Amino acid sequence: MTSTRKTPWLWMLLLALVAAAASSGAMYVFMSQARTPVDKVAKADTAENKPQAPRLVTIAPMTVNLQNERNEQSLLYVGFALEVGNDATQTLLLQYMPQIRSQLLTLLSGQDSTPLANPQGKELLAGKILEMVKQSLAGKQPELSVLNVLYTDFIVQ
Repeated sequence: MTSTRKTPWLWMLLLALVAAAASSGAMYVFMSQARTPVDKVAKADTAENKPQAPRLVTIAPMTVNLQNERNEQSLLYVGFALEVGNDATQTLLLQYMPQIRSQLLTLLSGQDSTPLANPQGKELLAGKILEMVKQSLAGKQPELSVLNVLYTDFIVQ
C-alpha cells in the first residue's frame, strides 16, 4: 500500500513542477515582449537627443590688402570655417575650394578696413561671405546648406 499512496503525491508534485516551469516561461516571454517596445523608444529618444557634431569646411587663412576712405593701406589676415548642414554640401565645397578661395580673395580685398575693426563690421562681412558662397555654388547643386561663417583668425593691421 505504500507504493500506491506515494504515486498520487509524486504525480501531484510533478504536475506542480511542470505548472511552475510553464508559468515561469510564460512570464519570461511576456515580460521580454513587453519590454522590447520601451527599449526601442528609449534607444530612439537617446539617438534623437544626442547632439550631432557640426559639419565644418575649413578655409585656409588668407592675407589681403585693404584700403580705407583715406587711401591708407592695411592688411587683413582672416581664417574661417563654413558650417554646413549636410554631407553633400561639404563634398561640393571641398571640390570647388579653389574657385571659392578666388572669389573670397576678391570679396575680401574690396573691403574697407575701418568697419572691420568692430564686431558689427565682422558680422556684416560674415553675411557677405555666406551670400557669396551660396551664390557661387547655386548652379552646381540645388540643395546647398551653408549655415554659418565661423571666424578662426581675424587680424586687421
